[in-house]
Amino acid sequence: MSKQMDGESDSCTEMGKRLESYLEVIPAIVWRIDIVGKEISFLNSHTLQPHGEKVRAIMQNPQSAERLVLSEDRERFQHSLKQLLHRQKATCVFRIQVDEGVNRWFKLAGMPDPEHPTSSVGVLMDITSHVSTILATEGRPGLSVRIDLVDDPVLLVRFTDRSISMVNTAADQLLGYSKKQLTNLHLQELLQDTPGTDLFQIYESLIFSDYWNGELYVTDSIGRSHQCSARIQVIARDEENLLWITLSHLNECKACKGVPVRGNEVLPSKTVSAAMRKCSTVKALLESMLKALPKNSPTEAIMLSKIFIDKGIVSVTGVGEPFGGELEDLVHPYEGSIAKNIVRFELDNHVVMETSKSIKPIDWALFIPHGIHSYYAQPFFEDGILTSVLIFCSTQKGSYDPDADAPLSALHQEFFTHLERCLQK
Repeated sequence: MSKQMDGESDSCTEMGKRLESYLEVIPAIVWRIDIVGKEISFLNSHTLQPHGEKVRAIMQNPQSAERLVLSEDRERFQHSLKQLLHRQKATCVFRIQVDEGVNRWFKLAGMPDPEHPTSSVGVLMDITSHVSTILATEGRPGLSVRIDLVDDPVLLVRFTDRSISMVNTAADQLLGYSKKQLTNLHLQELLQDTPGTDLFQIYESLIFSDYWNGELYVTDSIGRSHQCSARIQVIARDEENLLWITLSHLNECKACKGVPVRGNEVLPSKTVSAAMRKCSTVKALLESMLKALPKNSPTEAIMLSKIFIDKGIVSVTGVGEPFGGELEDLVHPYEGSIAKNIVRFELDNHVVMETSKSIKPIDWALFIPHGIHSYYAQPFFEDGILTSVLIFCSTQKGSYDPDADAPLSALHQEFFTHLERCLQK
């Protein structure tokens, strides 16, 4: 046994040395940020000569970033850094002034550290030669190539009629349209939640200036209004005037908090309360909650899971079109359930952004067969024991934000008051 353990230890040591050697040859600064400890570690010794320490400093010292990152790119850099500090995947391209009149291009890319639940990990690399090669290509690179080099969402809009000419992949991902759908839209449709007076001021200022900076509300394919800082530039291409609109999606954007902005309110409380009072079954009670959702809510189904930890089971009832009326008092093992995950990790909620990536048996048994791609599970306890989980389901991936309150949170207390009554019948 001792020899076996020694062999495993030697194997781990060898693997660790191999990993260290791999990191050392990566032509980029590899870093890890401890979000709780507020510390950054550099995992290799790569330096960006002759400005290595100066470049590293932008990851550690906000004043260095303020001084070195070009003003046009600063907001984009700061936004990406904030995303990484919230364990969100982020990338951005930006420029640093390394000497008087000398700028270099860099790319910051990171993601949640899969081995450390309170850390983000990533790279910072100098891409100046890559950018220079593209810009030096014989003939001007096509606009579609240029905008896809930008990590932030970009829209190209015809100045004459405000129709969408072209978009990049990031804009497609943010707004939920295909590129073809977006090019059939008018800018006014995407900015329908931006006040008309603001749009008038933007158009007016562009007549006298080549650019505009400010805040826009951009409506996605399901009606959610995303709060973005924007930079609009006027460019000329092939005898056509275009607006180059670069969007920087703000972290505090309410559209990404699990509920759409348009019609964020539920139905008037008296109406919902009256509907709940008439309910005599769990299904009817869930249906009254479903009807209380805003019209353009991503939630298409609601499920209640009653938890019986002592019996090792959960009992599930669901309503909404994806379930087709066939989900009532279905029994599943507690082991492998959402409830088990909540109890084990002491979670305040449990959000799955894409069920197809899940390894939980309950997701493959209940959600995936009904086309559910994301859900928000809100647990409820009695005397410290988990008794119920209310689950809001969407057929679209990434519909919920784990840092936001659950949908219809203002109705939860009343729901459980009436649930107790229905269960006693």
